[in-house]
Amino acid sequence: MTFGHIVGKNLKYNFGRFLSYLFVNSFVVAVLFLYGSLLFNEILARNGSFRAASAYIQAAAYAILLFSIVFVAYTGIYFVKSRSREFALYLTLGMTDRDLIRMIHIESLAIVAGSMVFGMLSGLLLSKLFYMILGRILGFTGFSYNDIYYIDYRTFLLSFGVFILVFLFNMLFTNIFIRRLSIVQMMKSSSTKGVSKSRPVVGAVAAVVCIFSTFFLHEFLARSEWARGITTNYPVLIPLLTFAVVIVSLYFVIAFGIDILRYFSKRVPAFYNRNILTFGSLSHRFFSYKVTLYIVSLLIFVAIYFMGMGISIYTYNNKTIEEFVPYDFMIETSGNMNNISPDEIKKLVGGAGGVLDTFSALKFASCQNYRNTKEGFVNYYLENYKDSMVISESEFNRHMGLHIDVKPDELLLVYNSSAKAQEPIDFDTVITIEPWREGVTHAEAFGAKSTDMDTFVRKLGNIRHLVYSREKTRSMYAPFIDSYGNIEYAGVLADVVDDKVYAELKAKTETAYLFNLKSGHGKKVFNAILDGLRKINGADESLWQSSSLVFGAKDDITNLRPIYKQERFDMAFGIGGFTFFAFSFIGFLFLLSSGIVLYYKIVTDIDEEKEQIVMLKRIGINGKECRRYLTTHLAIIFFTPFVIGAILGTVYMHAELVFTPYVGYMMSFIWIIIGVVAILDVLLYLTLRKRFFRGVEV
Repeated sequence: MTFGHIVGKNLKYNFGRFLSYLFVNSFVVAVLFLYGSLLFNEILARNGSFRAASAYIQAAAYAILLFSIVFVAYTGIYFVKSRSREFALYLTLGMTDRDLIRMIHIESLAIVAGSMVFGMLSGLLLSKLFYMILGRILGFTGFSYNDIYYIDYRTFLLSFGVFILVFLFNMLFTNIFIRRLSIVQMMKSSSTKGVSKSRPVVGAVAAVVCIFSTFFLHEFLARSEWARGITTNYPVLIPLLTFAVVIVSLYFVIAFGIDILRYFSKRVPAFYNRNILTFGSLSHRFFSYKVTLYIVSLLIFVAIYFMGMGISIYTYNNKTIEEFVPYDFMIETSGNMNNISPDEIKKLVGGAGGVLDTFSALKFASCQNYRNTKEGFVNYYLENYKDSMVISESEFNRHMGLHIDVKPDELLLVYNSSAKAQEPIDFDTVITIEPWREGVTHAEAFGAKSTDMDTFVRKLGNIRHLVYSREKTRSMYAPFIDSYGNIEYAGVLADVVDDKVYAELKAKTETAYLFNLKSGHGKKVFNAILDGLRKINGADESLWQSSSLVFGAKDDITNLRPIYKQERFDMAFGIGGFTFFAFSFIGFLFLLSSGIVLYYKIVTDIDEEKEQIVMLKRIGINGKECRRYLTTHLAIIFFTPFVIGAILGTVYMHAELVFTPYVGYMMSFIWIIIGVVAILDVLLYLTLRKRFFRGVEV
């Protein structure tokens, strides 16, 4: 028999394994192709929402690259180790290491070629569906499938380049594996049997560390003061190291959990004896599955987290858009910029065919808000990067149609964010009234060299200022102004004070014109406003060409672009749509990968499982008992990772969302995601259980 005959017969004998391995690698190539087509889409790159969401999309791209590298490497290593008994047999029959490596290289070339061809064809076919779904999600922004479908040459380079590099690593591992291990070691490495040594002390310590680290990360993400205090000097490094500790300790916790289960089961002899085959499997096989269980648990956790983040951003926009942008239009003046009168605005609106519904010119004075907290004396602008303004009580009541009474020694803090309005008032307040640029300059100087409240007030000199105690301060939420921003809106704080106190300030007044349209074409009216303000500001068409709005300097005309609610709505939901699609795609990818890992593990172990069933039947175990044992065994393997992943996903998503008053509403979507994952897990379990029973002949 020639070398070519051996290679051919080997391919034929292992056709099932090669086919599953080919499928896995084709899947990775297709995924890289699909996301690469989005990453390098020049049509979408011209869209403002896509550009604004580019940070999220690029972060998702890094996650997919990391996943592809780890996933292909893992499946490649497992594929080689699962065939180690076969390799040992070849070596026993006289084949040299060199011949064996040569045979594997030929097989690898066939797999690489097949994976690239089938992966690329799958990517091209699925890209149609990929962009149809994206077009459907972004339908409200004027996109359709035909408008955004685009494949760049860099997509092919990314797909092929990453896959080939990882596959070369796998081939290097194969060479080392064959050259370093003896025949006996190869025979042992293919088996999943063998009792793993119990390490209860290590497991217990790992469990405590894992639980505490998870709790600490939850509190840190939830902006808990004590957790933030620990990370003051290293705000990025400490959380990252803590997360790494969670991931590493989880590996030992899985094995420790089996120890605990077996220990307490033995305390109930009747239960233990009824399930003695399952507990025997836990000793002789399940511990060796801990790597697979660990990986699948992490994959499910990451899947739930990414899908949860995608839907959370999308639903958060839906809940908060009315808070941050309650008015159809807003024009803000600053010094001589946007210096327009109410009559001129009404003329521009009427000239564009619009009819006004409500119109209000909100008068305010620029200020800086300083707070004396238990952590120290801080500046609100530097801490939150949000503006504050001083408004008289009568002006605020007129604007909002309210009848609030503010005493001379009282301060009413009004937020246009319901989340901020729920924060406790545990601080005294110092308000300095000065033009925006001067106030920011003084705030930045204070930030560079902070001091205590009393010293700060003494050094203010002639700068007009107000001081209020926490006992005389209250807060509320009111949709009194529009916020600048694309998706992460910069909330605004209004310091509402007594009329007499406000009059004594003699502050320079600015105006925010806030109005709603009763009828007319909003976009046409907005374009008329833009053109009118460009003329007033002595600017050309290049001013405000971009619809992107970010919180910026109020003495720069480019940052005083008028706000149009529908434009903000389209921008926010465009960004949310791209983010939702990108994150959901990653989540689905990791979820699908968890199923592939389980499928790959179970299907490739059928032969060994079949041998064990034969031995069980020899000692009198009937087919029904074998099926019950295998059912329990597979259920543990399938549902343990789901429980672990769901717990981690819930904990970390709750930490991400606890800052908002809509945490209950948004967490309901997380529970729906977990429910869907559970259903899919059950369906996969039932499908593979049937395949498994048929394979082991029970």
